Amino acid sequence: MAPEKTAPATIRARLMELAELECLEPALVHRLDDTDLAACTGLGDEVLTAYLRALDAAAKMDAGMAPTGWTAARYCRLCGPVLLWPDCPPIVLACPWCFRRKAGRYVPRPLVQCADCVHFIRCERNPLGGGGDCSKGLGGHWPKQRHRCDGFEPVEDRP
Repeated sequence: MAPEKTAPATIRARLMELAELECLEPALVHRLDDTDLAACTGLGDEVLTAYLRALDAAAKMDAGMAPTGWTAARYCRLCGPVLLWPDCPPIVLACPWCFRRKAGRYVPRPLVQCADCVHFIRCERNPLGGGGDCSKGLGGHWPKQRHRCDGFEPVEDRP
């Protein structure tokens, strides 16, 4: 057989081995067509592993789940509160969730606190009691109660 015809099968086999080592779903590799496999020709295991991790992250995001390791609550100026990787800046101009949100896909939201939001209005009759409301009409919560809210904007982000 010519090397061109065996290359995709060889690359697919290597990707399957790497996926197993990374505890990734074999379906990630099975979904790749021969063109995708040909693009992997000559790449080392480190690059192929990174490729598999990227495919896994994209598949999870498409399914409305945060990728493995994306545990940090961050604020995207376009999406609002989102889960991103821990060393990501606290406020970003755009994020990997943006185009999925615009396409109508689900974006998992981190837990936030009203006290940290620019829209939180403390109750004037009992400010020490801690209650309040949302200026965006998204309901009232106790200032330190953690909940999901796509209208959250961090106080640090005030102009």
